[in-house]
Amino acid sequence: MQINVTLPLRWAQCWGYAIILMLVNLIVIFPLSAFLFQDFYSRMIPADSVQTIPFSESRKEMGNRSGNIKTTFQFDVERYSSDTAILPHVAANGFAQNVPLRADIPYNVNLDLNVFCLNKVTDLSVRDAEITISVSTSKKLAESVVFRKTLIFSCANTRDIPSLCENNRLSSTFANQVQKELVNSFHLDNPIFIEHDMKSLELSLKFAGNANLIVDPNTSLLTFSMNF
Repeated sequence: MQINVTLPLRWAQCWGYAIILMLVNLIVIFPLSAFLFQDFYSRMIPADSVQTIPFSESRKEMGNRSGNIKTTFQFDVERYSSDTAILPHVAANGFAQNVPLRADIPYNVNLDLNVFCLNKVTDLSVRDAEITISVSTSKKLAESVVFRKTLIFSCANTRDIPSLCENNRLSSTFANQVQKELVNSFHLDNPIFIEHDMKSLELSLKFAGNANLIVDPNTSLLTFSMNF
């Protein structure tokens, strides 16, 4: 009796080729394709497509009108053409500086705001304030309001403040507590979209008296990202 093993051997050979092909795809082709795509994609997007600017690098102004206290931060924009390979670096030195952005490219803007609130009276622990964002095509006063929103703040009352030290300074424990627990943090994802001809952006925070609102300029940020 003769047994024909040719067909099973052919099937085994085909399955062997298929398994080898799958292993090559999984081990070599797919990882290499993903790496090449990521490299190509990263080269298409400029390294300076995102600019993060802290409030400490803006021009700050404070005013009081009819019992309403208004704090304003103005960011002046400097546009650079594609001939400039690398945009200037914004140094975190506390001086007002221009925001370097690419010319002829619109940007989305994210806002991260960290604010401390201290009541001058002891009756309220929650207060509201209005945030307004205005833009201008010149480096002068803002021309048009593009965003307005009311924010709710939790405030510390004066009676809740721990006793002062002998040298009339707050203890380091209280200072750490303020920085970690008493800050009002807000994140606004793309509240505005700025056109390519925008030269100035002004952010103002207005609230009624009997409270102190202190914006942390080092952790409050504007993030400009190219709109592709």
